[in-house]
Amino acid sequence: MRRRCLNIVGNQPKDECLGKSSGKLTNEYPNIIEALDHIQEEARDSKLSDAFWEECKESIDYLTERLGLTRRQVVIVAILCEVGESMSWRQLGKFLGLSRLKTMTLTPDIENLRDKRWIYQCGAQEMNGCFQGFKLVYGIITAFRHNQPFVPEKIEGLSLQAFVDRLVKYVRKECRDGNISTEENHRWMLQLTEANTHLALCDIIMNLVEDSSRLLLLMAVADYARFAGKENEGLRLTDIAAWLEDEDDFDEMTIALQDGSQELIRLGYLSHACQNGMVDTELFQLTEKGKEKLLSGYKIHFRKERILNAKDRNLLKHTEIKAKTLYYNEAEQNQIERLKVLMHKKGLKDVQKRLNACGMRKGIACLFYGSPGTGKTESVFQLARETGRDIFQVDIAGLRDKWVGESEKNIKRVFDNYRRLCNASRNIPILFINEADAIINQRLENTNNSVEKMDNAMQNIILQELENLDGIVIATTNLTGCLDKAFDRRFLFKVEFSKPGIEAKKAIWHDMLPEMSEEACMELAGAFDFSGGQIENIARKCKIEYVVSGMIPSMQLVKEFCKEEYLNRNNMKKVGF
Repeated sequence: MRRRCLNIVGNQPKDECLGKSSGKLTNEYPNIIEALDHIQEEARDSKLSDAFWEECKESIDYLTERLGLTRRQVVIVAILCEVGESMSWRQLGKFLGLSRLKTMTLTPDIENLRDKRWIYQCGAQEMNGCFQGFKLVYGIITAFRHNQPFVPEKIEGLSLQAFVDRLVKYVRKECRDGNISTEENHRWMLQLTEANTHLALCDIIMNLVEDSSRLLLLMAVADYARFAGKENEGLRLTDIAAWLEDEDDFDEMTIALQDGSQELIRLGYLSHACQNGMVDTELFQLTEKGKEKLLSGYKIHFRKERILNAKDRNLLKHTEIKAKTLYYNEAEQNQIERLKVLMHKKGLKDVQKRLNACGMRKGIACLFYGSPGTGKTESVFQLARETGRDIFQVDIAGLRDKWVGESEKNIKRVFDNYRRLCNASRNIPILFINEADAIINQRLENTNNSVEKMDNAMQNIILQELENLDGIVIATTNLTGCLDKAFDRRFLFKVEFSKPGIEAKKAIWHDMLPEMSEEACMELAGAFDFSGGQIENIARKCKIEYVVSGMIPSMQLVKEFCKEEYLNRNNMKKVGF
């Protein structure tokens, strides 16, 4: 058997780094890549048989000595190098031709590779979902390409400055890519801390009772090092939820933090933050005692990074949205109910897993279109409130900039910030683009106008972002006749909000003016072709009239208000049936 040669190390002639017929390495050009390639080729469907170990003896003996790994660890690393991405236990077993139970015998080798910081745990995609898997750490392939053994990053014996800086670097990286599993994050942070108990900070952390307290204090230290003195300083419950995968752990932690019984609060290291003289029961910071005892001697040096805060991201909490009854025509009602079921936490997770398993896009993009006042915006708010999702609002007008290229950067930043917000949120929030007419209309071709070129560039960015979307986007528009066909395809759900029918209008009238009889509500519903927003305007006029005059408006006055609502009275529908 003659193996192919991966000619990526040095300038060696291809045939000189190969055995001519045996498929084994010669001693003339010992080479890590070639040894790994030999092993992974022979390992496929080998079931790790005696014949396999005999065939690869030279390659494996060479790598165990060169890399400092066991024989089975060398095989695992060779397979991961070949695959080039994360791999599940099932995929590893399938590669080797092993049964599920036989694959499990590799557990000690996998865990030891994690302890040595050669691999990390992460999600691995299979046809029927995402499963626990593992992947080579960054830097291994680079070392092998230069025919050098991999040396894991040194984490022992760090100074306080180096320890905190290393912690901050890791947290910032995890916030950017989110690829590493929550369990692996916890494992790395505690491993780093345990390796540096000569530091007072690490010694105190390792002597805490609960792992959750250790991780929370590490998060608080990293937060202080990044944002001390800035408006971003402090850990919100949503930040903590992103690091506590188990909902029961988060609920227990939340109760303990808010009632003051949590270990770190009792020890005086953590406390509720104060803003404008008011205690924020959902925001936590290191106390002065904590800073003095844990971080004495640490020098803060801020990095240039754009961080989301409540003001910057225009975030509307779902708990701040007031409940409001909305009335729809039958077709709209069915679509809204379908979206409501989809957007509930468990429903969305299940759907996204299935879509991902089928190789389809996971993002949910919706377009609400129709006449003004038909309830598009309020429907978004009520969907968010009922499904427990915050709303990240986009001001299109605020994204435009007179300087060349800045508008495009602004729209890109919106989606970058939304992704980071999704990573930090327990429930994926809704990216809400209200009155999106200006950015989803038809793109212009062969234009020399700088403003039109800018609009085209912004639209192209939005189209690409919708294509790669993992979250939820809802856009509203009053105009659909000039909708670009490319946007039409990007929106999975398109809900048309038409003016309410007779029964819906009757219900709205009665909801807005409950003192009015059903007969009067039916008469107004049939007499005037109003949207829900227009009916609300008239109801507000009636309330104002009551406050001013102290009398409930008569039916005649209500009808007069209705007539005044029309800007063009020639188009007014005649009162009566």
